[in-house]
Amino acid sequence: MKVSAYAKYALVTLLLTACSSQPAQGNPVPALRVDVSRESNVELERVVSEALHGAPVTLAEDAFTGESTLIIERNPPQNLQQRPLQGRDMDRPKKFRLLLSGERCWLERESDGERWELVQTKCVPAGG
Repeated sequence: MKVSAYAKYALVTLLLTACSSQPAQGNPVPALRVDVSRESNVELERVVSEALHGAPVTLAEDAFTGESTLIIERNPPQNLQQRPLQGRDMDRPKKFRLLLSGERCWLERESDGERWELVQTKCVPAGG
């Protein structure tokens, strides 16, 4: 069976992407951030925004320092009486977990398990 150069390139690209977006070693454990540096906060907001398909987010500086989970709710547009413009918002909150795998810190979207590595963030196992 002959494989085209394009198919080989696509396979290599897929493998490299998979390697960079998923933990490579061990079972990940819930984690907490041990730093609240500007770089870590900026990275965390950028990655959460990316995970929400570009939706702008503002996170507390101490996000993930006391709990390994983060819940993001949509802020629907409101009228002057503070009521949603389009009725009830039936969209479910988005849940994220901070994980530690080896020495690498990861943000995981709970709904589908997709993960992003946080290179500017230092983590320790939660509860220990």
